[in-house]
Amino acid sequence: MAVVSIVFTLLVQALPDGLDNTFGIVELTALAWLSARSIIELRPSRAVLVVPLLYGAVVSMLTRCYTLERPQLDYVVGFFAVGMLFVVLLGMYLRLHDQRRVDAGELAKQAQRLEYARDLHDFVAHHVTAMVVQAQAVRFISTAGQQPGPEDLDRALAGIEKAGEQALVSMRGMISVLRDDEPASTRSTLGEAVAEPVGHFAGPPITIDIDDDLATTHLAATVVDAVRHVVQESLTNVLRHARGAEAVEVRARTLPGARLEVVVADDSPSTADVPGTGFGLVGLTERVEAAGGTLTAGPAGSGWRVTAVLPLAPALP
Repeated sequence: MAVVSIVFTLLVQALPDGLDNTFGIVELTALAWLSARSIIELRPSRAVLVVPLLYGAVVSMLTRCYTLERPQLDYVVGFFAVGMLFVVLLGMYLRLHDQRRVDAGELAKQAQRLEYARDLHDFVAHHVTAMVVQAQAVRFISTAGQQPGPEDLDRALAGIEKAGEQALVSMRGMISVLRDDEPASTRSTLGEAVAEPVGHFAGPPITIDIDDDLATTHLAATVVDAVRHVVQESLTNVLRHARGAEAVEVRARTLPGARLEVVVADDSPSTADVPGTGFGLVGLTERVEAAGGTLTAGPAGSGWRVTAVLPLAPALP
């Protein structure tokens, strides 16, 4: 369209008396609209070629108007030239706006994928690890030349069955959340956040040290969710790595500045050299930081300690 407009302008100028009524507002609007759309939709390499042609077509078409004489014609040409610059800037702004919207969508998808990965790890890995530990215990007894008694075998199989059922429940819960079929959990106390993973733990004895008032305090959902996953992931790592652990401690206390500290520690020397490079700690760190807290994990004394510091944010009424 730009080429046709420019050629028509040159033909009109070649006529000795010109043509009447050749400068139309419809053509001007169409050229300006094409300029903006070209900037928005075309690749920059193509837009650089197309937009100057459209710009030149708009400015040159004003010379068809024989009713204007200099210097009025120069003023009108200058006015429309500035107007086309505004159209170009508007097209660039709209292109940037569209690009930012696309980038925001991609970032949202990436954040969603990371959230799904963390949930899959947290919901399923804990129960699968419990099944593996129970099966390994039976194999260890059999390999040592001891035939497991009916009670021991039944206890191990019951533990595997319970862990499998819990894994299925967790998977159904996650699918329900993804399908938005049921509301999120309404539990919002620190004691409940700790009691759930501790109740499913199939490892060494656990000591819980939480003040009664703190355990019954209703906290923000993000904080409770972070505490639950800190305890669950830490206990899962005890089953995986803390060979020879005889005791695990879970404690929580308040810190100055309205902060909450949650610590999960074991006494196994086999975890002292375990590097924190797994996906579990990475996802756990992201989850705690998303709740406004910090996470540290490493050897402490003769075992391993995971410490999360979170804001002591009360639940909304």
